Amino acid sequence: MFLFLLPYSPVQKKLAVRDCSEDRFSLEEFEPLARSLEKRFVGDGTLAPLHRRFGGPFWESLELWILPPPVVNYIREHAWVLSPLYGLLKPTACIPYAVVSWQTTFEGKELIDFWKPHIRNISRKILEESLLVPFVGSRYLRLFNLNAPKGVLRFEYYRRDKRVINPAKHYAYTLRYIAEKGVSVSDLERINFYDYRVESVEQKGRDMVVVLRSEGRYEL
Repeated sequence: MFLFLLPYSPVQKKLAVRDCSEDRFSLEEFEPLARSLEKRFVGDGTLAPLHRRFGGPFWESLELWILPPPVVNYIREHAWVLSPLYGLLKPTACIPYAVVSWQTTFEGKELIDFWKPHIRNISRKILEESLLVPFVGSRYLRLFNLNAPKGVLRFEYYRRDKRVINPAKHYAYTLRYIAEKGVSVSDLERINFYDYRVESVEQKGRDMVVVLRSEGRYEL
């Protein structure tokens, strides 16, 4: 089973959604910590789904709000979103407007250091028996115990001969394709979007690397 790690976005929209009720405290172990942070950093308690609250290239390309319910459910069940305020969230969780960063200080620590021991402690519970697919930077992977999952699946993207340095949009389109088409670990070569196609799938011990290449006909 895939388990996707999705990125936090400091780019957020001020909006309120009526009857937004999906709990942001999906992990009971994190609730007391997150409530302490809310008291410190949240001024406006109006709620909106995370996937509508967050801006930036990943979330705007994912467009979760227009996807069919079965696809949304797949992403909800197979993904966690990293958050300096909540630790880990589901992408459909209802959250308030609160722009903080991982470098924001709380009780003498940056939030990335505040959360590290708690996320590492819960790694086995949420990652065991999964193939971890990180759509976040390597800095944030260090929050987790990477011995917990069965392995790590990484995607690399190339436009002609040049590697894509900021693949946020590519990650979003990859996730959408996997969720919409029901791609499994045995048929990763099916993934394609715009003119990106899988060039190779390489097993490296427990881990895998999938390389997609574009002929450059479209600009993402």
